Parts: sequence; structure tokens; C-alpha cells
Amino acid sequence: MTKKFLLSAIMVTVLTLPCVMLRAQNITPTQQSAVGVWDTGDGAQLETYIQGGKLYGKSLHTQKKLDNNGVCKKCDGDLKNKPFVGMVIMYGFAPQGDGWSVGHLIDQSTGMVVSAIIKTENNGTTMSAKCYIGSPILGQTVVWKRIK
Repeated sequence: MTKKFLLSAIMVTVLTLPCVMLRAQNITPTQQSAVGVWDTGDGAQLETYIQGGKLYGKSLHTQKKLDNNGVCKKCDGDLKNKPFVGMVIMYGFAPQGDGWSVGHLIDQSTGMVVSAIIKTENNGTTMSAKCYIGSPILGQTVVWKRIK
């Protein structure tokens, strides 16, 4: 009897765990539309993805105006002199409403880490990033266009 109960408990756990994990992430279709490849408007391309329920982005192509051989000379810490291509430059965005809460972006031209709020618009064909240091009121919104 104990083996049967234990086996039943294991089966219930295995079968319900994926459902619980999906519900815990609670990603809406609008938030899911933030996943893709984006043209940032300055020659750079960014691939966004969801990992652990948070939105991240890595650089696929750097800004055309950068004259630094494609490395982050102005970045601090472990990222200093690392190549931009493949670098995670967008991180820490958690689901909030139909968008993504405050996370961080690395500005490729300055190496600075700025705060941002992300949301998709126009049926997922564009994504806006309200970037700022300190207060969103003092920030600037940039709009990216979907490539894929």
C-alpha cells in the first residue's frame, strides 16, 4: 500500500510540475511577443528570449558607428574589452501587466548600464524601451523593429 501511494504521489508531482511552472511564470501572449530579433535603429541587432520567466537580450550585431573593433572598451568589470556580439546586454525584466518591469540595458556606445521598461506594440512588430538613469520621467524611449 505504501509503495502504491508513493508511486501515485510521484506521478502527480511529475505530471503537474510543468503546469505549475507555466502558471508561476504567467507570461501573457503580449509579453511572449517580445521574443525575437530586433533592429534597434542604429545598426545594432538584438535577439530577445525568456529564461527563468525573465526577458533577456543578446547582441547579434553592433552599432555601425562604434569604432572599437566590436568590444566594450567603456564597460565596467567582467564585460570590459569583451566582444559585443553574443553579449547579454538586456537582463532582469520580469513580467508586469502586458509588458516587462524595470530591467537593465547596456548602452553599446557608452558602456553604461541603464534602467528600462519594455513593451511590445503594433501587434508585436515594434518594441519600445523607455531607458533612463534615476527616474523614468527623465528617460528617453527608443523603438525597435522586429526582424524575426
